[in-house]
Amino acid sequence: MHLSTTSNCSSEASIFDKLLITEYSPTLVSPLYVVGLAGPSELGRIAARILLERAQARLFAELYNKHFPDHVLVTEDGTCRLLRYEFYESSRSSPNMIIAYGDDGITFENPESGYNVFDELVMLGKNSGASNLILIDAIQMASSESTYVAATKTSLTKRLVNKGATVIKDTHLLGPAGIILGMCRLHLLSAIGIFPTLTPEGSAEKSAETAVKLVEDSFDIKYPRVR
Repeated sequence: MHLSTTSNCSSEASIFDKLLITEYSPTLVSPLYVVGLAGPSELGRIAARILLERAQARLFAELYNKHFPDHVLVTEDGTCRLLRYEFYESSRSSPNMIIAYGDDGITFENPESGYNVFDELVMLGKNSGASNLILIDAIQMASSESTYVAATKTSLTKRLVNKGATVIKDTHLLGPAGIILGMCRLHLLSAIGIFPTLTPEGSAEKSAETAVKLVEDSFDIKYPRVR
């Protein structure tokens, strides 16, 4: 296990800024980097879990940060742990994959905190040689069954439009999704956001499956055989 930390030290205390716990360093070739955001519906997290199960992905790293909310999760066995992002890898899928998602309840009180955390998240993919970052989150709509997309390159949006997606145009993309895509463009990492609509009559699970199928079809994902 490898620990990577940055700390602010004083005579009274030492508080970590960020902590990346790495179980091992995977050997991957141009992996597809999928980030599932929780949001109010947990749609992105659900999609990420579907992908990691199909890809037989293994947990290789956890990211903690002092900007995460000041509470812990109590697990089913009664033990406590800090909020975190988890990173899984599959060297057996084609293309290779990194799949990440965070705990429900990770929010930020100010923009600086979000930029700090999501820059770390994007750079993990950049340093792993990721070919593309695929962000999955939900969009709330009164009545629509479309899946919307936005990207750092028009070639990426065209690829998904050919699979039935609708491009988001002439608007602002707020919150974590916007910061991550913006950071990707800043760091020259090709990225696309996939936003299935979540209607009052629809379910997060169904929308998550829609997003996963779009990723699978657009990037021709082939999973390893079930052991």
